[in-house]
Order: sequence, then structure tokens, then C-alpha cells
Amino acid sequence: MKVKIITAIISVVLVAGAGTAAYFYIKQHKEPKNETATVAESTTTDPYAGMARSFLTGNYIKEADAKRRPYAVMINNIQDAIPQYSISKASIIYESPVEGSITRLMALFEKPDKMKRIGSVRSCRIYFAYMSKEWDSIYCHFGQSKYAKKFLKSGKIDVINSWKGQNAYYRTSDKPAPHNCYADGKKLIKQRKKLKYRKNHKDDFSGVFKFADIDKPFEITDGEDASKKVIVGYSYNNAMYKYNPDKKKYYRYQYGNKHIDAVNKKQLSCTNIVIQYVKTVLYPDGKSLKMTQKGDGKGWYVTRGKAMKITWHKDKNKSGQTKYYDENGEEITLNNGKTFIQIVQKEDKKKTKFKGEKKPKQVETKAN
Repeated sequence: MKVKIITAIISVVLVAGAGTAAYFYIKQHKEPKNETATVAESTTTDPYAGMARSFLTGNYIKEADAKRRPYAVMINNIQDAIPQYSISKASIIYESPVEGSITRLMALFEKPDKMKRIGSVRSCRIYFAYMSKEWDSIYCHFGQSKYAKKFLKSGKIDVINSWKGQNAYYRTSDKPAPHNCYADGKKLIKQRKKLKYRKNHKDDFSGVFKFADIDKPFEITDGEDASKKVIVGYSYNNAMYKYNPDKKKYYRYQYGNKHIDAVNKKQLSCTNIVIQYVKTVLYPDGKSLKMTQKGDGKGWYVTRGKAMKITWHKDKNKSGQTKYYDENGEEITLNNGKTFIQIVQKEDKKKTKFKGEKKPKQVETKAN
């Protein structure tokens, strides 16, 4: 009996062992699943796809916008015309003296389409027309000096003005004439189409400025410290800039106050300031300014808290471009952003001043 029981137990153990062995054999020899790792493709997306660098600021904008010709609008800058409208949207602003030491501005807008009130708009001076021509821009003004009429009517420059595109302008009742004439951006576009001016630059247009790489700002290594203020040199409006080191921008002041855009209440600011000294005389009328724009001259380039001496050159072709060079004769590199070009009469160059950090006085210590 005992032999039978022992035999039965052994049989059960053998069967169980065989089953366990079979289980592990099957598990070990079972065909593995397809466990090929799926590696996500790493694709680099071009952040500037469909974009191009602006001829005016060096920043990337829509390619279609980069191709468009800018609108150069004459802006009234006497105290009675303040505040101005939409001016903070300009990519480049020229400031130059006109009669009696007052200054006038020319603002270059890349896309004025949605600006309902630009200005106030004032009359042309011949040298502003040539500045506009450098950028292949559409020149917008209301009225003109008698010395500019011949060029404006020559067909060598596209103009929207009081006799050719008057419907782009309107007057308001909040200021007396002549300080109440304003341009409507959408109507400027409409007049450009009506007058059949080119919408885009020609293919061979390459801009005026040379800009720094988008991720590598240009730094002035030597030169003057301009980390506090830049005083331009105009006696009438006392234009000046204060530097913000955090934003790497210069904020503009005139008439003793911040220069404000009435539309968005923002203070005008820029990344670059170019100061260009020019020779001037008077026309036979004894009051209109005649400016030497061709040939060579001197000036300053100011950016990121420093100012360096430069020269400028424009060939005999008055419709050519003004180029700016460092003291080694190399074309200067502007940082990406807005630029103010300050045209200063040669006799006022000593009024240009730069202010930086005060250097601590060195205290002499006597040796014991």
C-alpha cells in the first residue's frame, strides 16, 4: 500500500516538473515581438521661411512686404505741430534743418496701409526728395519749395502730393493751417495704384545699409562713450537721445520733452543714430537752404552705447546712394532695428555731444 502511495506521489511530481519545464522552454523559445524602436525624425524648421530681411531695418519681415517700395512722408516738426501721428511706426527717420534753423522730418514707412492719420504733413525741400530717391521710395509731401518743382515734375521721382494725389490727404479742425494736413495710409496706397507707380522694388535694388548678422550685433570697440546721452546739435528743438542699456535703444527727446507718437502714446526710439555733417548755403531768395549732398563728408555712427567717427560719400549722381564708412574706409555695419539719420550743418558740428558714465576719480595714496 505504501509503495503505491509513494509511486503516485512521484508520478505527480514528475508530471508537474515536466509541465513547468515545458512552460519555461516555450517561454524561452517563443518568437519575440517586433520591438524595433521608433525614432522620431528630428527636423529643423526654418524660423524665417517665407520671410526676407527688410532693406530699412535688417529685420526679417514677410517676403512680400520686403519687396514693397516704402513711402517717404514729409513730417512737420515745429512746436505748433506737436504731437505727431503714426511717426513711431517709421523704420527710418531723417531730420534736417530747413529755414530759420527749424527742422523737418522725413519718415520712411514700409507698410502704412492701416495708418489713418500720418503727420502732420508738410512741404518738400529738394534735398529731402533726393534722400527719398536713394531708397526707391514713393515721396509724399504737401506743397514744395520753388527750387524743388523742376525735379518733382521731371518724372525721375514718384510723388504723391498736392497736385498729384491730393486725395490721399485731409485737413483736421484741431489745429490751424498749415499744421493740420494729414495723410491716410490706405489712400496713399490707392493713389499709388491710380498713378501707376511700381508697387515693388526692381530686382537689382539692394538697399542702402549694410546690416549685422541677425544673431550677432555689431559692437563699437573704440570711440566715444554714448551710454547716457546723445545731443545732436540743433539749437531750435534741442533734439537729444537717452540710452536704455537694457533694451539697447536710444529714446528721443525734443523741445525739452519726450518725443511722443499721439496714436499709441509711445516715445520714439531707435537702435542706430547716424549724424551726417553737410555744407549749406542759401539760395538767391536769401532764406531757402541749399545743401551739398554729393562728394564726401564726416559724421558719427552711434549704437549700443558707443559712438564712432565715420565718413560719408555720395557720387556725382544726385539720385545715387549715400554710403557711410569707418575710419579704415570700410562700410559701416548697422545693427538691426530703426535708424535716425541726423543731417547737421557743418558749422554746428561742435554742438554734437556724447555723454557716458562718469569715470571715478583716482585717489593717490601716499606710500608710508
